[in-house]
Amino acid sequence: MKKKKVVLDQFDFIRAIACLGIVLYHFAVEYGWPDIFNNYVGGVTYGDIYVTVFFFISGALLFYNHSEVDDLKLFYKKRALSIFPAFYIAWGLMYIRDVLRYKSLFYRGNPASIILSLIGMDGYLAFKINDYYILGEWFIGAIILLYILYPLLTWMKREYKWVTFGLVILLYILSLKINLTGMVSFRMLPSCLISFYAGMLFVEHRKSAEKYWWIAGILLVILKCIEPGNMNIKGHIAGFLMAYMLYGIGTYLMKINIINKVMKFIGGISYEAFLTHHVTICLFIKFVSPDVSVLIRVVLLIVILMVTCISAVVLKRVCMHILNG
Repeated sequence: MKKKKVVLDQFDFIRAIACLGIVLYHFAVEYGWPDIFNNYVGGVTYGDIYVTVFFFISGALLFYNHSEVDDLKLFYKKRALSIFPAFYIAWGLMYIRDVLRYKSLFYRGNPASIILSLIGMDGYLAFKINDYYILGEWFIGAIILLYILYPLLTWMKREYKWVTFGLVILLYILSLKINLTGMVSFRMLPSCLISFYAGMLFVEHRKSAEKYWWIAGILLVILKCIEPGNMNIKGHIAGFLMAYMLYGIGTYLMKINIINKVMKFIGGISYEAFLTHHVTICLFIKFVSPDVSVLIRVVLLIVILMVTCISAVVLKRVCMHILNG
């Protein structure tokens, strides 16, 4: 496995914006306000767009640091350590809370399904199985599957570039037409894979975004004005354009010291924030009436963002302490 490179400032900028964007989106969904954080156009939400950006930047970062995987054991160990410690801590706290609340270890029945939580697949398969999905997002299961496939994907890309490209496109098209899983097509693995693979391809052409990011911005506005067609395709196109535009904007904004520090901090805890933000949002909304003033809502929103970040920092530090013995 090649030596890890220093993360580009632009990648940190994209991660930070995607993190903030998904928190604002779920705040709007849970609270029903404000709509500007929710709907992009028609049935395409900003949640769809930022999740696409998340998979895009995941593929880009992984390929930027590890364009080849020589040591499979080391690769999978690092990926597992990047996902599971924070997930186990956050999920475990929620699970203990529910066990105490319902006074049963297997309060949802089906004890065997708790295995899905232990391997991080509970959210991804919750649509099909009555399991113990109580934290985070379905994307965790999808990213685990993509990490498992990544060594094969890089080898295929290196040895059979155009065949791999065509296969990814074909699988994506088939996922739009054929649904064997029961989940919405946007969450199916081929749909996540095309975003992930697009990020890998972007690494080799990222310099163009520094000059032409504004074109992506214009296209995003035009796309918003076009009557919705296939929501899945439109959401992906918007996500790719968003990531391209953010990379270009980040090239300039990350030169400003204070912005650089803030975005690097948020980008560095983006995974933990994704894990904890649902819990944080619901905790606050549970105790606040929807009839409160706009000012209080804005203050609440700021508090939610702060608590989400603090929760993420605590999770990260606890995990680092555990890993370092």
